[in-house]
Amino acid sequence: MSNERKMCLIKDLKPFRDEWRLTLKLLHSWNQTTSYGGDTLECVLVDQTGAKIQASCKRSQITRVQRYLRVGEWKVIDTVKITGVGVGQYRPTTQQYKMTIIGDTAITPSDYRNDNHFLNLANYEEIGNGKLKPHFLIATSRRRSGEVALVRCSSVDRFKHFF
Repeated sequence: MSNERKMCLIKDLKPFRDEWRLTLKLLHSWNQTTSYGGDTLECVLVDQTGAKIQASCKRSQITRVQRYLRVGEWKVIDTVKITGVGVGQYRPTTQQYKMTIIGDTAITPSDYRNDNHFLNLANYEEIGNGKLKPHFLIATSRRRSGEVALVRCSSVDRFKHFF
């Protein structure tokens, strides 16, 4: 019998245990400082199915996480804490849970390869008419290729980008 734990996906995560093993890719990371939480490193990670989750680590783990977890690289992440994100908070993913990288977390290379950028842009009409939940980050592209037009939406002038 093997001692290897089974890999799981983001959709399988629940907060009742910390012994999770996932293959994830770092999409984006940023440093954040708050008066109640201090310095943290915040990340958006994605699994093989394209499901995204927010992850964070405290100041004591930032150097180690930045060294081993680089943007665009697939890694096996072992032993993380899963918590709920709460209702109505601003957050970068629609996932109901948040991952915390702790001192026991192991980050190792993965053999999995997929060059997909996992970019899911929101429908322009849904942004304009308010169908999207305002406390979720709406993914946009930093690169502006193509034409830009000024359009009127809900009595407000807005820029529409054609890709």
